[in-house]
Amino acid sequence: MNHTERPEIAGKNAGEISRNIAEFLSKSVIVKGKREMNLASLLPTLNMKEQYSYALLMEAQAQGWDFPSAQNFYLRFCAPAVGADVAERMLNAFRDQSSSAFREYREKYGCDFTLSSRGYWSSCFAVAADAKAIPELMEYFRAFVFSIMEFAYMGNRNPDSTYVWSYYESFQRILSELTAPSDTPQPLIVRSLGGTAGKRDGEGYELAFGLDIENPNPARMAWNVKVDIHLKDRDGKLITTIQDQINCIDPNSVVHYGITRKIRGNAVAHISVSAKTEQFNKLELPLMKHIRMEKISINRQTTPARLNGILKNNYDCPLYSFALHYQFLSKENQILGGGCEWFFEEFPQNTEKEFSIPCPVPMPKAAKIVYSVDFDAKDLLNQ
Repeated sequence: MNHTERPEIAGKNAGEISRNIAEFLSKSVIVKGKREMNLASLLPTLNMKEQYSYALLMEAQAQGWDFPSAQNFYLRFCAPAVGADVAERMLNAFRDQSSSAFREYREKYGCDFTLSSRGYWSSCFAVAADAKAIPELMEYFRAFVFSIMEFAYMGNRNPDSTYVWSYYESFQRILSELTAPSDTPQPLIVRSLGGTAGKRDGEGYELAFGLDIENPNPARMAWNVKVDIHLKDRDGKLITTIQDQINCIDPNSVVHYGITRKIRGNAVAHISVSAKTEQFNKLELPLMKHIRMEKISINRQTTPARLNGILKNNYDCPLYSFALHYQFLSKENQILGGGCEWFFEEFPQNTEKEFSIPCPVPMPKAAKIVYSVDFDAKDLLNQ
């Protein structure tokens, strides 16, 4: 559809246009999504009769009609199809365009709308998209635009612009936004890593290890992140690979991953890490930061030492399983090591939980502790 398709609409007289108005307003456009809906009458207060009335009277105003003439045309050719109640309310609103009634009509039926608007055409778009009936919606919309344009080009009129064409431009913006190629998410970044090995006991030793994984995407959450940690000796020979998983990483945030693992074999001299996500989902607000760790202390009098503290669940729903990742940092913020503790008992909303976690690798130079909590964010959405 374009603004130059005038032969079909230009030069018609009032009688011809009146028949087309009556025919258009008698249409029903039934779409079947979650339930059957008629686009012509979405709601008693959101429907085509009011939409058409508003657009035609605004078009008359744009084309320079004085209000009495526009009112007479509307009463003669539209009121029989839209009904006396709709006609009276609409005309009263147009008589006082500073009124709240007119402002409400403009919000619902004006030509400038977006997909998130609460107006008639944006609601039609949402209903049609749910019903996979966008072609039917676009045919209905085209008929609406051409019907109003017939009025704008009635007789020998040849306007430079029309009010109704702005509806088409709003629709085009929505379609362009929805069909624009999506930006490619940036990959996850391993920002820093470090670890400390405990004393060898026979063929093995404990290794406390930590790494920071950043999701640099400002509006995408990373789901099901596969973490592969390759440990090699001084000759480059692979000692072992630790394969782990992080459920979710918030947009534009860093996870302080930690793990303590019994290693058998040579001393670790080289560490390489890969962190890859299965998918990114659009999300702007962070979801994973509402469990807080407080009153943190390290009891070095026990063997092994223990990390003690309190967790607070600040969500408005319980959690049933989650992992607490923690890292020990030096005064220079270097990662000395870390660990992870899983909790499988119910953690009710707005409650506290004490914890005491053994730390088999001594961290005498630890000056601070950072942490991250991991769980499947879908657990929040399903409650």
